[in-house]
Amino acid sequence: MKRRHYRIGRYVGWLTLLPLLVMSVILEAVFLHDRTTTMAESLTARGELLSRQLAAGSEYGVFSYNRELLRTLSLQVLHEPDVLAVRITDRDGQEVAAVGEVDIQLMLSAGEKGNVVVFRQPVLSTQLALDDLEDKPAVQQVGNVVVMLTLDKMRREQTRVMTIAVVASLLFLLLVLYVVFRASRQLTVPISRLNGAIQAIGRGELHTRIRHEPCIDELGNLTHGINLMAEQLQQDRAQLQQRIDEATEQLRQLAFFDVLTGLPNRRLLSDRLDQVLAASMRSERYAAVMFMDLDKFKPLNDKYGHSVGDLLLIDAARRIESCLRAVDTVARFGGDEFVVLLNELDEDREQSTRQAQTVAEKIRATLSQPYHLLYQTADQPPLAVSHECTVSIGMVLFHGQQANHEQVLARADAAMYQAKESGNAIQFMDESMG
Repeated sequence: MKRRHYRIGRYVGWLTLLPLLVMSVILEAVFLHDRTTTMAESLTARGELLSRQLAAGSEYGVFSYNRELLRTLSLQVLHEPDVLAVRITDRDGQEVAAVGEVDIQLMLSAGEKGNVVVFRQPVLSTQLALDDLEDKPAVQQVGNVVVMLTLDKMRREQTRVMTIAVVASLLFLLLVLYVVFRASRQLTVPISRLNGAIQAIGRGELHTRIRHEPCIDELGNLTHGINLMAEQLQQDRAQLQQRIDEATEQLRQLAFFDVLTGLPNRRLLSDRLDQVLAASMRSERYAAVMFMDLDKFKPLNDKYGHSVGDLLLIDAARRIESCLRAVDTVARFGGDEFVVLLNELDEDREQSTRQAQTVAEKIRATLSQPYHLLYQTADQPPLAVSHECTVSIGMVLFHGQQANHEQVLARADAAMYQAKESGNAIQFMDESMG
């Protein structure tokens, strides 16, 4: 037998106008207060987020006085809704970039001023310690960013919501005037279920679903809407978790890889060297470490600046990678120093030595080829730089049981300095040498 459905008006007749009027006013007040507070908090949170993101992204631009970069970042923020103006200053308070309707008097202080709200955020310069033993460098403030947002749109939205809420309440009360008799549990039980579901969703239990369909059409629509809302919130949480995972992966990249070249850094090199030592002990195959330092690199930096030097380091990293196998590792040790880890060489020492020397000679020849660098800034014509840069390579052959990774790196470093002093591009050091 088909279950009969009823309109909600037939179940609220016994309620009096006064309780419903009180309930309507209370619910409307709570809703309006919550809605307006949420809008204000959302605007504040967005302003703080924009200012923090801009401060984080402006660190390099402020430190290097790259006005074009800072203006580009400021314009990106200006395109966000409700943003009136963006201003970036250096540590002395001098303006570096400003876009939008800049009112310096308003932007000198933070907080709400009339129809605008101002967010200030310091631009901090942070540096990563090169290894675990080095003290963490102190954080320094190199500038400030100021983001000014308008409150006009939010206040119009608050007015619209208030109007809708008042009109809805009046319509509801007009409807109540026509309701004069009883209601039953077919109304109260579904409402109780709705209330419990909303509370559970508010506690973060986004898997909550209302399984029982009410007989009343309006409550059925609310039930369907809450189920849809819970499903959407669950999807949003999954997307947020995915973003957190992606951010975690980015942090891992910063922790284990060199920012400039994308090569493994010292920490990851140490881990991989420990793995190679363990693998060499099991397989009884030799492995090798090459410690290399670029010659004639400092004159390029002194003449053209670090930006051109960075281009050469990136090119050198790609050249070294092209000389290696997939099982080998190249890491940037610091400055213009690179370390190559050759894994799974031969079980015979002489054959392994020849293999390592072949790779070292290939790297030496590749890095000795002229570098053709093209450097361009926003306000300057392209600068074409040709430079020749040789390399000094210190090489150590080892078995896993014969050394630890600190000793291997120290020996390879010593061999590299011998290569520099003797004028030989490649210097081999026996694993038994101290």
